[in-house]
Amino acid sequence: MKLEKLLFGMLLFIVIQATAQDDSERECKRMRFLAGEELKIKNYAGAASYYIKGEIICGGYDAANYARMIGTLRNAMSTTKDKAVKTAYADTLEAAYKRAEAAGAYNQKDDLFRAANILNTSTPTRSTADELFRRGIDATGNATNQAYVSYFYYNTYAMFAEATDDAKKTVLKSRLITEFFELSTLISAAKMSAKTQVTINNYFNYVVRGCDDILPELKRYIENLPTDPEIKKLAVNNFIDLLEKKECTSAPEYIQLIDIYIEIDPNSTDAMLKKAKAQASKGNRSGAVATLRKAKESSTDVAQKQEITYMIAVEQFKQNKYSSAYKTAMTISGEHRGKALIIAGKSVGQNANNCGTSTFERKCNNIYAVQLLQQGVSLGSSAGGSIGTYKRRYPTDSEKFDNGSPSSMALVCYGVTVNL
Repeated sequence: MKLEKLLFGMLLFIVIQATAQDDSERECKRMRFLAGEELKIKNYAGAASYYIKGEIICGGYDAANYARMIGTLRNAMSTTKDKAVKTAYADTLEAAYKRAEAAGAYNQKDDLFRAANILNTSTPTRSTADELFRRGIDATGNATNQAYVSYFYYNTYAMFAEATDDAKKTVLKSRLITEFFELSTLISAAKMSAKTQVTINNYFNYVVRGCDDILPELKRYIENLPTDPEIKKLAVNNFIDLLEKKECTSAPEYIQLIDIYIEIDPNSTDAMLKKAKAQASKGNRSGAVATLRKAKESSTDVAQKQEITYMIAVEQFKQNKYSSAYKTAMTISGEHRGKALIIAGKSVGQNANNCGTSTFERKCNNIYAVQLLQQGVSLGSSAGGSIGTYKRRYPTDSEKFDNGSPSSMALVCYGVTVNL
């Protein structure tokens, strides 16, 4: 009799348990069914609520159902403009990702979205976002959405800004430099927008001020540039621009980058202009002039030809070849005319003692120099203190008297006549 009661009790327990399990399973399916019905009318908030209730009743989800729930939460978040509601959704979504991960049902294809979502939660865990961004960008490469590139670099900057430990700050600063070069190369390779490059430039400039920070990291990137010529050229050009902005043009790496650029595209006007710049920075001004002449010949743009002519005049002036600089400058028109007249005026002034048969005539060259400088100033260029310098070198009244008090003087070197 006791055995019969025992057997009956066990059977009753099994029946009750099976019934409860059936009820739970039915309710689990019902929640998912209701979520599906809400999705049909695009009520993402309602569908998300049913999926979350269902997850509790079902005792967790498999990968497919976690994917449905997470997708629904993402859609619900995208349909609201309320900042507080968006933050609440971001919190809920990250919690769902964590549960899916714990269940072995997380899809790493969501890494970049999830990392960006973490930055929008009420308490962002930047280290987790950092790991996800890194893994996601490594996985997607050139196919990476450019928005995630900006978010990734911003997050590194935020970790640096929020760090209170000096050692940690040093590590993060090094990372900001390394990632700047890495992401700049990616931006070039993936043909991302200029805005994305500007964004990471801005964060980079908040932290990195001078050459000493940049150059050690740059060496490694020079050794690992992209192999595609066009992509490589874009990357090299970005780094050249960076070194110029940071006034690192005397560094060996600057010359090395220009040499690489010329190697990639030796016959382009742009390459020749960069070569001339490198030659000038090394003090090889005659070489720079020769290269600039080639660049001018290769250019098909009228405005650029005028700009290159001005650059030639500047290099000639720096070589103390004042007659050549004057002649070159006087041929320039367009937007560089004002600056060219300044070069011409200074050239005349600096060469005054070498032009003319008498001291009086040579001093009259300074009058012409001032006239040219004043014309340059009238076109918006600056003459510095040159006008005052050359005016002080004018012939004196006694010198004019001794030379017959002429009203004008012909300057044989320049084929002009100045009014005295």
